[in-house]
Amino acid sequence: MENQLDQRQLWAALSDLFVDANVDYKHIAGVAKNYSVEEVEFALFERVAPVCISNMLAPVPPVCWYFDKEQLVADIESLVKKRIEQGVIGKCLSGVMGRLIRIVSAKVWAELKAEIERVKSEG
Repeated sequence: MENQLDQRQLWAALSDLFVDANVDYKHIAGVAKNYSVEEVEFALFERVAPVCISNMLAPVPPVCWYFDKEQLVADIESLVKKRIEQGVIGKCLSGVMGRLIRIVSAKVWAELKAEIERVKSEG
């Protein structure tokens, strides 16, 4: 598995999918190309989206240009810790939320995945 610093760079790039600005899929794919598609998908849906998706769903998103990297990392680390400590009901709720996040983010993920595959094929 990639080291924690690299994960943080991936998290920061993926968080750009949830800002209130035009998404630069090429930039995100440029960072994500260094990971397997499975690693990017896991980072997106299990780490970044649960922390950032509320910004995308807000009528007036509070984050317009980029998420603060330190706060993003702290929020993700808190999420991971919370998930480790949660019981059966919490795990079930996390699973339901995960499915909802995948549904809401399906188009964004499809576009990013296609861009990652294009960038990887170019070498």
